Amino acid sequence: MIGVRHRLADVTELVESSGPDTSGHEFVFIDLGSVDPRSKRVVAPRRMIVACAPARARQRLRSGDVLVSTLRPHLNCVASVPPVLDGAIATTGFSVLRPRPAIVDERYLFRWVQGPEFIADVTRLASGASVPAVSDALVRATGIPLPPLPEQRRIARVLDEADQIRHDRREAIGLLDELARSSYLDLVESASRSGTVHDLVESAAYGTSARTNAPPGGTNAVPIIRVSYITGDGELDVTHLNTAELDARELAKYSVQEGDVLFSRTASAESVSKTTIFRGDLVAAHAAQVVRLRPRHTASAEYLAFFLNRAHTKESLRALATINPTNLLLVSVPLPSLDAQALFAQQLRDIASVKANELAQLARLDELYAALQNRAFSGRL
Repeated sequence: MIGVRHRLADVTELVESSGPDTSGHEFVFIDLGSVDPRSKRVVAPRRMIVACAPARARQRLRSGDVLVSTLRPHLNCVASVPPVLDGAIATTGFSVLRPRPAIVDERYLFRWVQGPEFIADVTRLASGASVPAVSDALVRATGIPLPPLPEQRRIARVLDEADQIRHDRREAIGLLDELARSSYLDLVESASRSGTVHDLVESAAYGTSARTNAPPGGTNAVPIIRVSYITGDGELDVTHLNTAELDARELAKYSVQEGDVLFSRTASAESVSKTTIFRGDLVAAHAAQVVRLRPRHTASAEYLAFFLNRAHTKESLRALATINPTNLLLVSVPLPSLDAQALFAQQLRDIASVKANELAQLARLDELYAALQNRAFSGRL
């Protein structure tokens, strides 16, 4: 450990309770959802009418303040307030750490609250089984090692530079997603006519309602693909599939095959319209809440899945009273040529290949950053 350990309460100032200026019309509000826990940045501040200010809007921020979410502290939802948000109002769901500049460097403080020791401390202090939370007072009761200010600034500078490399890699991955969306828009613009999902698929079917309690390896035990195995970004996680007992007739009816498009029809706002493509030769079936769409042509799978995963499509489907195979087949969709769909499918595969490599590199950078972080706060940097 470097330097003497001090309580955060002793090296930061208290932020007085102060709501938005009532003489103004609008104010900028930073809620817990405004902070991205991965990039550790305020990404979605909200403009609000002063008259509609929530009761929790009680902390006026300054540039350099460090925000620490007191809800689910193990997720480490933290951020540093940039100059552009000076004067914004934060929810009381944050512990706002305002560094005393003569004692602690603001960037050093920001890097410390991202570290494993701080996360372990606040997680240990949290209470609540379903939604663990920690109070502002307990956050401030945790310690921070304080070497001399020049050393704090050096450590912060090294970690800032290393983290910027990770940020740049994430932005590159985001640009790949933008490229996929741009390719989709080009494809849609090339369509000379519109139709329905039924024009793209030969069948749409419910899955099995069999209980998934069969022991793996049983004679008739078949892995069942449920909604929870379809990720929000359109991937399918088959690493821990539960199994059900299905006879030969049931397996023939509910089985999935290479290229099938699997659509979540659950009423949950978070899960509805999650869509993926089944790949591989695994013998599996789909659950009742997953609609199996079998494309008429191989090239249509990527296009259909991308269309169903779009935010606009999801919003339209959520407006339906119920989602079933019948009304899903009636959803309107542009109909590009098969050649154009095949080109789009290849573009998505190329993008996915590059993205997989970028994600692997990012994972390695995350590992290196964690090691650097450990060295920085143990006096070995």
